[in-house]
Amino acid sequence: MTEQDILQEPNSTLKEISEAVKLPLSNEDRAIIDDMYSWLKENNDKAIGLAAVQIGILKRMCVIKVPGANYKLVNPRIIKHSKDFTFIPEGCLSVPDEIDTPVQRYANVIVSAYDAITNKNVIINAYGLLARCLQHEIDHMNGIEFTERLVK
Repeated sequence: MTEQDILQEPNSTLKEISEAVKLPLSNEDRAIIDDMYSWLKENNDKAIGLAAVQIGILKRMCVIKVPGANYKLVNPRIIKHSKDFTFIPEGCLSVPDEIDTPVQRYANVIVSAYDAITNKNVIINAYGLLARCLQHEIDHMNGIEFTERLVK
């Protein structure tokens, strides 16, 4: 995988809803998520998360690498969230223009997923940057770009 593989707005694939991934992971799905994670580790100065849809693969998989947390998530879903919000600008590999407008996100989310690093189902109780990143990547899987959540 290279940076050229990352789809850019207004590519219509980014608006499509990704499909659930069958577990246990197939060799093909394992190779995809491993490749995504390797790319993210090498480019962690540019990105902290990447969803499979961003490379044109409509599967509910994403990788996240933030300080203190590394995940290869399959079928992540928010099962609970706080009532309070945070408002911080975001960036995205699929949106090359820098946008300084804040994005509204839940301050805390609890996410259920399969983690392909530990090969176990996990429950992630996330705050701060991890919570924001999880919501951003799950939005990608639902065909939503962060630009749709800008505070007006």
